[in-house]
Amino acid sequence: MSNRYHATPYDISATGFYFDTFEEYQTRAAEHRNEYGDPVEEYEIQFIDGDNYRLFDAIGVSQANLKDWFERFEEMDDAEAVKLIILIEQFGYSVEDAVDRIDDLHLFEGSAIQYAEELIDRTGMLDQLPENLRYYFDTEAFARDMLLGGDITQVEIDGHSYIADGV
Repeated sequence: MSNRYHATPYDISATGFYFDTFEEYQTRAAEHRNEYGDPVEEYEIQFIDGDNYRLFDAIGVSQANLKDWFERFEEMDDAEAVKLIILIEQFGYSVEDAVDRIDDLHLFEGSAIQYAEELIDRTGMLDQLPENLRYYFDTEAFARDMLLGGDITQVEIDGHSYIADGV
């Protein structure tokens, strides 16, 4: 599915236009005139429909970085898009710093408790305890402590819950 955008002019004597590609935007913007016949130069770029709207907002797409959006981010796969959103929105990285750190962030789709259970199983954390004592381990408290301690971050994006670690 292709994304749909709108270029809304700051010039109140001009109407905006819809576009799907950077080339279409360039062509339409170059020919665009207000009601007095003057060229329209500045636009607010709006995401109308499609995929990765949350990434579009996180990056703060404008005229200045619209080409970069189309070249680098519009077709980005979902996992990388989620990572960038988390790095920018949750950790406050700039777009370029977030791109540089994208491989450092590990994602788990699910709740903090599910993450803790998977971590315990994967690492064998409780294997050293006698079996009758393993039942006393509080996975919910462990998950809560990881969240409160900043070891993991829980984020909700488009109805999906993610756990991020590694940053």
